[in-house]
Amino acid sequence: MEKLIIWCYVFCSFFGFAHSQCSANNLVTTDSLTATRALQTFSSPGWKVSYYSNMDCKWLISAGNGERVVVDMREYIIEDGEGPECVYDFLQFFDGSSTSGDAVTVCGTARQGRMFVSTGKDALIRLKSDYSLEMAGFTMRYFIGKTEDQGGCASTIVTLTPTSTVQYLTNKQWPDSYDEPSTCQWLIRSTAKVEIQIIFSDLMSGEECFSDTLDIYDGSDATAAPLTQTFCDSRDIFPSRNTLTFLSSGADAFVKFNSIASGWRRHGFVLSFRQEGPSATTTPAPSTTTTQPPNDVCSSGTIQLTATNDTQFIQSPSYPIFYSPNLVCSWLIEGPEGSVIQLKVIDSYLEDSEGCIGDSVNIHDGGSGEAAVIATYCGEISSSVNSTSNKLYIIFRSDGSVGQRGFHLEYTALSNYSAPSCVPQAGVTNLVANSTAQYFESPNYPNNYDNSTTVYWLIHNPTDSGYIKLEVEDSRIEANPSCSYDKVTVYRGPCTTYPVLDSFCGVERPTITQYTGSYVLVSFVTDATAEFKGFRIKYYVTTEREKESTFWQDVALIAGVTVAAIVAVGLIVGLAVAAKKGKLPGMKSGKPKKRRLSVSSVSSSSSDSDSDNEAKKKRRPKTALRSKTKVKLPPVQSSNVDKLPTLPISKQGKLPPIAKISK
Repeated sequence: MEKLIIWCYVFCSFFGFAHSQCSANNLVTTDSLTATRALQTFSSPGWKVSYYSNMDCKWLISAGNGERVVVDMREYIIEDGEGPECVYDFLQFFDGSSTSGDAVTVCGTARQGRMFVSTGKDALIRLKSDYSLEMAGFTMRYFIGKTEDQGGCASTIVTLTPTSTVQYLTNKQWPDSYDEPSTCQWLIRSTAKVEIQIIFSDLMSGEECFSDTLDIYDGSDATAAPLTQTFCDSRDIFPSRNTLTFLSSGADAFVKFNSIASGWRRHGFVLSFRQEGPSATTTPAPSTTTTQPPNDVCSSGTIQLTATNDTQFIQSPSYPIFYSPNLVCSWLIEGPEGSVIQLKVIDSYLEDSEGCIGDSVNIHDGGSGEAAVIATYCGEISSSVNSTSNKLYIIFRSDGSVGQRGFHLEYTALSNYSAPSCVPQAGVTNLVANSTAQYFESPNYPNNYDNSTTVYWLIHNPTDSGYIKLEVEDSRIEANPSCSYDKVTVYRGPCTTYPVLDSFCGVERPTITQYTGSYVLVSFVTDATAEFKGFRIKYYVTTEREKESTFWQDVALIAGVTVAAIVAVGLIVGLAVAAKKGKLPGMKSGKPKKRRLSVSSVSSSSSDSDSDNEAKKKRRPKTALRSKTKVKLPPVQSSNVDKLPTLPISKQGKLPPIAKISK
């Protein structure tokens, strides 16, 4: 863990990420950061792995006199408190240089967290955690929020002259929020090409750009010059991590900003401009650096990508132009042996739907679509994740309706990685599964296990093929209906944050198969009393998969059972009615009638055969009439073997738990 976090710090520093002096050996500290005009990115220690327990770290961000600090929280994953208050871990924003003032406090999870603008030159950020359950932390951007009012929002167009020194342009309300109609226009006139960078954008986003628009024209006005780009996006769009860059074809560029009163308050935009210099880019924005075919990715099967320490990108087809309907696209990212894949979401705008049943991105922790799904997203909500091996598989699907802007992902290989970072750090036994059956047992087995114990077994299938199978061969664990005393839990992955495959206690002996990943985590938790023998579990890798019914097979089965039940009920009702009316053969209704013995009771029809008549003549009358009194039959004599008592069966069809012993 220490090596991984140190490596993350080196990686983040190389790519312009600020890092903190708050560490495992220095959990209570205040660090200083300086805000500039340039966007700077800062993350909590161990971001995307975990922050520390019992930490109280603060970061003081300072600007110059007359300037203000803007903090753009990109994502935070903090342990959530019960109810509306953050009673466990929390992230706070203070307007000033101390914690004595009022604070904005957040916890839980949000991809786009909050924007915080100080009223003065200082802002204080605080992350505090308790003794347990460390989460991923936060990442943010910060920069100076000084208003650069260049005019241009009256009826006249303001002309600006760029030089080789960077200048800045904002809407007039920046960095305060606004919701009012305005039209602002600027002509940037130079003696050479003009370079423009969109540093920050917080506009009213939407498919139709009906509220706020920021237009950039390659020319001297908004009528004859070609429109290079129209923006109406929020602060999530930047595919090049921080900025979008444009370069005019001539000496002029025209910028127009329009907003209407929409009921939504936004902060506006910040752009920089300068005259083209030696370092100016000549590539129209947005820049696309990928190792994939940009538009035909879905027509050639799974795209094979190789992850390295360098940052690379994946984009949806035609990004940022709307993707097409009815797509199924997949990417397999593979890094060096011993590494893991770090996947960051730079931009995501997909069709939103309940349960992501429309357009969606699925991220699988392994080398195929059969591996465990560690993230699924749609709409504007997304997840940045780390794999637990050197492979990550991504599937993008769109339905038959209209597409959206799509997504832009960033992936990197993290080296020197030995185990999944979320694996419990104490009491773990690492096991490697193969086709040969192996065993693990509870502590002290077959003698009683200890009380107040928590132990783990991490089972890994390194072949990336086959399935991990567990067979419980013996189980003698303290039991109750909810297994709330002592319990074995099997997780669908390497960490307790993964879904539960199964759990058991008492004398249950289930067979459990992991079909969706290369890891299984088994935990055994005991309480303070009542120790028992424990368990013995066999584990191995199998290529046999249990037959799974299809949807239509399930429908047919349900329909068949339903029809059979209806027919059976109808038959029973019909028989009951018929019996009541005495119309069934061999059944009488009402009182029994005496059988009359007379010649007329025997048919003399000429159609009867001689054999029939002979048979009827031999019919013997009953010697006694049927008695009205019911005669009880003598009971059947049982053997000397005592009957076994009936075992009560639970709703799940399992044997009852062993009786609890003196809790």
